[in-house]
Amino acid sequence: MKLLLVGDCHGKVPDIPGSEFDAVLAVGDVCGGDDEARSAMLESIGADEEWHEMLGEDRSREIVRESLRSGREVLQRLDSTGKPVLVVPGNCNWTGRIYDSWSFLDSNRFQELVDDFGNVTNLNRSRTEIDGTEFVGYGPCSGPEIPQYSDDAGGEDLEQSRSDYRKARDQVLDLFSSEDAVFLSHNVPFDTELDRIRNEESPKHGRHYGSLVVRDVVQQRSLNLNVAGHMHEGEGRTRIGDAACINTGIHTSQVVDTSSLND
Repeated sequence: MKLLLVGDCHGKVPDIPGSEFDAVLAVGDVCGGDDEARSAMLESIGADEEWHEMLGEDRSREIVRESLRSGREVLQRLDSTGKPVLVVPGNCNWTGRIYDSWSFLDSNRFQELVDDFGNVTNLNRSRTEIDGTEFVGYGPCSGPEIPQYSDDAGGEDLEQSRSDYRKARDQVLDLFSSEDAVFLSHNVPFDTELDRIRNEESPKHGRHYGSLVVRDVVQQRSLNLNVAGHMHEGEGRTRIGDAACINTGIHTSQVVDTSSLND
């Protein structure tokens, strides 16, 4: 089977290399990012104001709508291939109240986008089959589900984090029903070359920020391929056991033949 792998788009419509593929796999973050919103979100951590209050509701609504508009353009292009399109949401895809209690984000705006396109399926925590190949998905995850570094824990309830991690892991593991499945995730497996911070000027240089759930799934299930993104600087490939693991990077598209992954 030939798969078109689409990396984090962040609102940029991807190039489609020809039509010689059977399905499209998009790793998430299809909607555009906004530096102003991202900075406000970071600033709001531990503050008295939420990010949309810092920027003002009018400006915040404008940012969300523009982000969704660019995401729609991305999905429209993928849908236009006429092939099955499997996508998982990234952490920048407005799937609901992730960052705060703002009522404007009550609904899953990402799912509303997906529902407008006949060829596009949100594979988050679900399973489907295409031409006899099983696909399982796992969506938003910006780092290890349980903080791995003391300065990342902050005020988090670690027991709750552990409980949420186990629940997510078990739910995804239970989705697999066959061998040689393809696992589509937003984040890459934890503790590999695919998730290491490479910026030597970063205070987090050398650390790993992949997903514990993804690592566990790759290790515990018979996979042919794990396709993921999120950690842009870790673009590349590695192997965990029998599974080929690909970090698609950002603004990329490539066709992979699953029959040649072991070559």
